[in-house]
Amino acid sequence: MDRDCHILVFDIGTTGNKCTIFKPDGEKVCAHTVSYETVYPKPGWAQQNPEDYWNSVVVGTRALLEKSRISPSQIAVIGLSGHMNGCIPVDNEGRVLFPNIIHSDCRSHTECAELMKILDEKKFYYITGNRIDPHYTLPKVMWLKNNYPEIYSKTRYILNSKDYISFKLTGELGFTDFSDASLTCMLNLREGKWAEEMVSEAGIDVGKLPRLVPSSYIIGGLSFQAADLLGLKAGTPVAVGGGDGACATKGAGVVKKGQAYNYIGSSSWISTINDSPVLDDGERIFHFFDLDGVNYNVTGTVQSATIAYDWVLEKIGQYEVEKAGQRGENVFEMIESLARTSPEGSNGVFFLPYMMGERTPHWDENTKGGFIGLNLFHTKSDLFRSVYEGVAYALRNVLDVFEDNGLQIEALTLLGGGAKSELWNEIMCNVYRKPVRIHRFPGEATSLGAAIAAGVGVGIYRGFEEAAEIIDYDRSYDPDPGAMETYKRYYTIYNMMYPQLKPIYDEIAKLNV
Repeated sequence: MDRDCHILVFDIGTTGNKCTIFKPDGEKVCAHTVSYETVYPKPGWAQQNPEDYWNSVVVGTRALLEKSRISPSQIAVIGLSGHMNGCIPVDNEGRVLFPNIIHSDCRSHTECAELMKILDEKKFYYITGNRIDPHYTLPKVMWLKNNYPEIYSKTRYILNSKDYISFKLTGELGFTDFSDASLTCMLNLREGKWAEEMVSEAGIDVGKLPRLVPSSYIIGGLSFQAADLLGLKAGTPVAVGGGDGACATKGAGVVKKGQAYNYIGSSSWISTINDSPVLDDGERIFHFFDLDGVNYNVTGTVQSATIAYDWVLEKIGQYEVEKAGQRGENVFEMIESLARTSPEGSNGVFFLPYMMGERTPHWDENTKGGFIGLNLFHTKSDLFRSVYEGVAYALRNVLDVFEDNGLQIEALTLLGGGAKSELWNEIMCNVYRKPVRIHRFPGEATSLGAAIAAGVGVGIYRGFEEAAEIIDYDRSYDPDPGAMETYKRYYTIYNMMYPQLKPIYDEIAKLNV
């Protein structure tokens, strides 16, 4: 394979599709993002139109080719990444029958209660590496069957976001990789195959599950129809790709125990790898296959990170947004400068980032976000800084769960849009009490992981370990002793809040508002 070629990647994210072209040495040539909408029909519901994914691929590719001036013949392979644990039912022609019930959706509480009656919870966790929870695909499929039986009966396959795009690119329907399959909670994690008996007990037809293949598997060539729409060369190989979490692991260069990465996007998670699942007594950890198909990603997720930041910016930062626009300044840099005028600990203001419930460690859909400790002395600077800190405290909870289970994390690589904030990086370093380093392309590490899988698939790289050598880092941070001590005290107070507020959250949930 010509190492002067290029790799094109589509990363189907929560808020948009990031289209990126990489050189085999990991250099980002060009990137273009096309946004799409998430619809929230009811509290706790979140869904997207998969046709928006496809439209973003078409629009994004044409824009990318125009910006980069790269010839379609220079694209050696197409890689894919996508957000995980969704539910896209398609018929035998690949037509979408219902919107994608995405990862943050938690409408399937009734179905989870059904599962708990049908299946032993501990056995379920042992088999799948994941708990019974409405965020995962299995209860979503059960919800679809219970509420739309006619759609369920017409369904040929249940797909995830990147699997739908691989079909649209190649015409090959009904494939997924092991990483995406893991968070359906229908995969036997230890055996690497569908948990047929368990899925059948849940009342789901195993025949509706796609074929399992490695992340580097070449699903086919770009169809003539897709090539014409995208402006690419027909026959260009397309790799099946991986779930965004697994792609980020490889894109971050996490290849051995003790290494971890922290993705700070709409949601945020910390993930490390292990050669076996780590079964937490409280089922606070979840698992999915690594792109290599051998190791396991051991992961904890915070449901709201930059999405909480964006909400606060929209609701109380209108003045700053307008001011930045008038001056032609970057609003995020303006907010960060304001936040720096508040001291460590935000003058006693705490932000609870539970804007869409919470996963690790609480796994509680009733949790609510909020500011605590306010008085008339406080300023916007305190509020803004407390958002950075609140997300960091929530993520420190994940590291604590890891350590409870004997996983010692030596250092972390920060990824995602949030890693572009120097203040947030400093806060996380000091709250985590561990060195952190910033990826060279913090917003494209997931895409880089997908590029690596695709490159392995066509022989650009001999394997994932060799490919890890292309990953580079921008800067690093070491914990400040004084800041660590300050945050130690504040973190202790933060951890007192959830147990005290839990009864109140449950009462608020009964209001059905």
